[in-house]
Parts: sequence; structure tokens; C-alpha cells
Amino acid sequence: MLVYDRFMKKRVREIYRAFDGKLHGSGTMKWAVCRTLAKMPEEVIDHITSDCWFLASTPDAFGFTFSGDDVAGKHLIVLSDDLLVQSNEQIAYTISHEIGHVILGHRNAIMAPQSKREIAQQEQEAHEFALRYL
Repeated sequence: MLVYDRFMKKRVREIYRAFDGKLHGSGTMKWAVCRTLAKMPEEVIDHITSDCWFLASTPDAFGFTFSGDDVAGKHLIVLSDDLLVQSNEQIAYTISHEIGHVILGHRNAIMAPQSKREIAQQEQEAHEFALRYL
């Protein structure tokens, strides 16, 4: 167990470094994202750390601004403060679910209208994706 714990801590630190500044929020949020990703396949980790930004409230700022160049062609995943006080299982499920939307190439209803059926299907697919890594 001790060897596994050391391996996981090392892996989480590697994932954190791979984000290269694309995690904005509390230490709790950053740890939760990296710990959740550590349970996923390498190709998922590589895709998410290179193409996603995770945003949540930060303890040292009321807000933050990004330029178009910062996020061009990237995915933004926003995590609420309410999520980060839930159980570790709920936090991991929600992060995995949102990663699932990215990995599965789901569209966002904001950019293009979607039917309730299409949204329900995407939610079910993201749910199934998340369950694989819990």
C-alpha cells in the first residue's frame, strides 16, 4: 500500500506539472483534478492536460482574466465551490464526468442548439465514462 501511495503522489505531481498553469483554483481543486486524472489512461491524461483548463474560485483573487490566446482551441471546465466541499467520491465523479464530455467530443448546447434527447444521451455517455474510473 505504501508503494502504491508513493507512486500515486508522484503521478499526481507529474500531472500537475503537465497542466503547465492551466489549473486555476484552490489547492483542493488542483489536487482533486490531478488525483482523478491519475486513475485514467495515459492518452486521456495527455489530452486533458494539454487541451483543458480547469477553473474554480481562487483563495487569493476575486476573479481572473484570460486572453483569447490563452484558451484558443482549449476546453474550459468550471468547478463550483459547492462541489469542492462534497465527498471525495462526488468530487471525483463530477470531474470524471466533465472530462468524459471532452474525451467523447460532446457539443455544448450554448454553441449550437441541441435536442433534449441529444443532451440526455451525452449526459448518459459522460456518466458511463465517469463510472469507469471510480
